[in-house]
Amino acid sequence: MPATVLSLRAAALLIWPLWTWPLWIWLVVGVVCAGCRDRGAAGPIAFVALEPGVELAQPRLRLTHSELEIEAVVMRLDPGLIELRAIHAPALLDAAGFRAAAGGIAAINGHYFDPAYKPLGLLVSEGRELSRLRRVDHGIFGVAAGRPFLDHARSFKAPKALEFAIECGPRLVVDGQPLQLKQGVARRTAIGYDGSGRILLIATEGVIALLDLADFAARPLAGGGLAAVGLLNLDGGSSTMFDLHTASRHVAIRSAVEVPVGVVVKRRSASNSASAP
Repeated sequence: MPATVLSLRAAALLIWPLWTWPLWIWLVVGVVCAGCRDRGAAGPIAFVALEPGVELAQPRLRLTHSELEIEAVVMRLDPGLIELRAIHAPALLDAAGFRAAAGGIAAINGHYFDPAYKPLGLLVSEGRELSRLRRVDHGIFGVAAGRPFLDHARSFKAPKALEFAIECGPRLVVDGQPLQLKQGVARRTAIGYDGSGRILLIATEGVIALLDLADFAARPLAGGGLAAVGLLNLDGGSSTMFDLHTASRHVAIRSAVEVPVGVVVKRRSASNSASAP
């Protein structure tokens, strides 16, 4: 068929009112639009610098193992300028309370706890042990001398100049690779670090499988991931909470339950700056 005839027919399709288009045209348009959406989701996440050492992104994640899309909050922190504090305070019980009490920029929920609100597992803040180590099949995320790390709880040995540590599980990403994990879905909270040594905090508003969260975090930056080297699951589900308050942004994920342990993001004090890289 001559090219001129094809061009005329294509032009005629554009002129037709939308409601007169045949079904096959709508199907083609739908496939093309879906492909465009997927390609857009694979691009790098857009982080916004809120202040020195603090970046925020609010990506909409298209899950690897399902057709769902969920909203998430991601913070990327420079440990040379920012420090983490753990708070065990059953009287506070939400992220906004933890953040305000510590004079922080942001806060998330911490690790597991028993019915009496006693934290379960290692918890270290400002070099002080708030809760003892449990040598179980969990992981320990920590910061020592301004450098983040992730270890297994059963083989953990506290490094020198340990500033912060929290024990929970399971580990999601180890040495840049997502682990094999169960597919159960829930809201999630996670903590880790990337190849540049930046601390990562993640909280999701929607439910997500651990495997999907691990795949997203380990994915390269160019592919819409976080290039995580290590990532640890915190006490998610109904305990997932997040609160950020700066001069330019306020973001919150509310929890339906009360939790006794929070992790707070603070500007690194001058007295602690010497130990940071």
